[in-house]
Amino acid sequence: MKLHRDELTEVDNRRRGFFKAVSRGVTQSIEETGASKVNAGRPLGAVESSLFERMCNHCSECVTICPQGIIAMTANGPQMDLSLNHCTFCQACIEACPTQALNLLNNKDTGWRPKFSHSCNARLFDNCQECKDDCPNNAIMIETNHLPTLSNSCNGCGECVASCYIGAISLIANTN
Repeated sequence: MKLHRDELTEVDNRRRGFFKAVSRGVTQSIEETGASKVNAGRPLGAVESSLFERMCNHCSECVTICPQGIIAMTANGPQMDLSLNHCTFCQACIEACPTQALNLLNNKDTGWRPKFSHSCNARLFDNCQECKDDCPNNAIMIETNHLPTLSNSCNGCGECVASCYIGAISLIANTN
């Protein structure tokens, strides 16, 4: 069956209209409930988990466009992995998302927080502050003989993990 040009345009408009309507619904839903909870593990800007699962079409655009290479496609959709690199909040993944499962309303936090192990050199020997020096938000504080602590300005970028040369920092989902 051949479709005429008019029919193709009509199909495209309907699809475009659908995504615009869904986008308005997501925007309205987030604005009505306040800031939505960050979806740790998903790429930057991911909407709430159950909504994300319905909206994401697994197109891999976010994976392809990420300059840091921190997004991978899994059977459950795109996942952010900050174990080898960090998020620069460039928003390329958000801009590439055709369904707005990733959107600008949720782009301030990755949902991760560093966890400092007891093998941290800052705690043991008071001779390291690589994570503090590399933190773009100055969110890490170091006191002699204590594990580093975080301020509220931490956005979960993962830069501290990449800067720790002994691997004493891991990331956990933010529960706040």
